Amino acid sequence: MKKILLNLAMAATVSAANAQVSVEGSKFTDNWSIGVQAGVYQPTVGQNVFGDNRAAINIELQKQITPIFGLGVNYMVGINDNNTNKKTHLFYKNAPKTAFDFGNLGVNGLFNLSNLFAGYNGTPRNFEVVARAGVGMISEFGKSYPYYVGCNSRNNITVDFGADFNWNLGEDKAWSINLKPSINYVLSNTAFKSFGSTTTSLNVNNSFITLLAGVTYHFGNSNGTHSFVINNGKYNQDMIDEMNDQINQLRAANRNLNNTVADDQKTIDDLKNQLAAEKAKDKTVTTTTVVNQTTTQLAPMVIYGLGKKTVDASQRPSVAMIATYMKNNPQSKVRIQGYASPEGNPELNQKLSEARAQAVYDILVNQYGISKSRLEVKGMGVTDELFDENDWNRVATFIETNPKSATTTTTTTTTK
Repeated sequence: MKKILLNLAMAATVSAANAQVSVEGSKFTDNWSIGVQAGVYQPTVGQNVFGDNRAAINIELQKQITPIFGLGVNYMVGINDNNTNKKTHLFYKNAPKTAFDFGNLGVNGLFNLSNLFAGYNGTPRNFEVVARAGVGMISEFGKSYPYYVGCNSRNNITVDFGADFNWNLGEDKAWSINLKPSINYVLSNTAFKSFGSTTTSLNVNNSFITLLAGVTYHFGNSNGTHSFVINNGKYNQDMIDEMNDQINQLRAANRNLNNTVADDQKTIDDLKNQLAAEKAKDKTVTTTTVVNQTTTQLAPMVIYGLGKKTVDASQRPSVAMIATYMKNNPQSKVRIQGYASPEGNPELNQKLSEARAQAVYDILVNQYGISKSRLEVKGMGVTDELFDENDWNRVATFIETNPKSATTTTTTTTTK
């Protein structure tokens, strides 16, 4: 039994590997068919040719997986004619009184020999030959026969081999006329015992032959036909236009992205150059006290990146210079004013300007020990008036709020 199943699997693999055309992908619901056949069956050996043949009805459901290979499920029943026929042959002794005397449920592999050897041309041929092989379960109805399906068991495994001769009709090939000869081996150590055979191998003494004829209907597929469609690598104009539109959209998006990246890179390079220039300069803090002047703008400032509120390491020297100045002038008080550039939401920019001033305040208090009472924090919100470049308007500035002398005093501290 294992050898038979292995051979079936190998045959299916070979059929798929030898497919000579590429067909369009189909859905699971595609390439299904249903067929009904009627005919006769009889034991293969020991039979009376004209006296032992019996009527049978078969119904099958098939799924074609490729133009070469498919799977099928069928159920065949034998019509019991012993109720009215007074035959005395051993085959009819103790025959059941039911309308059907047995049923055989089978699963088959289907191999389209026409497509395998001649290739599939995109539509079913008018005449095709299909080989079939499968396994099944045969069950007796009513009282057991003295042989045929088994003396002691009503259920036995069967192995079936046969061929389908199909005539496909019409332009759409939706209907087929079928002629199905086959031989069915019953695997039972009691089957056909009256012929002296008790083996479970494929023994002709444990078999019966059938000849069925009928029709099959092939359901419609998602591709608009009742069969596979060859894919020649061609696409209709609508598909080509749609793909071209998608390609053009992707190209446009890619160009925009490249332009954005180039602009951002230029901005980064400019800022790097400005930062390098500033680092190369001497840093000078100049404090001027003027008579009757209530506030004094201190020169250092802290510059922030877009959307940033933390003090970058490159801006720490400016904070250090303010700390040095306040330590050298113990009476001085400073208001830290934070600004934001005009991009974005005004409310968020107001909070961002306050956070920038607070960040400088925290460094002066926590790192340099400046008394909180000498510092004031104020968020100035959005500005575009400090500098022409918006990048320079993201700053924190310092205002001295109590000039300590009525005379003008200039103190200069230079650092690298």
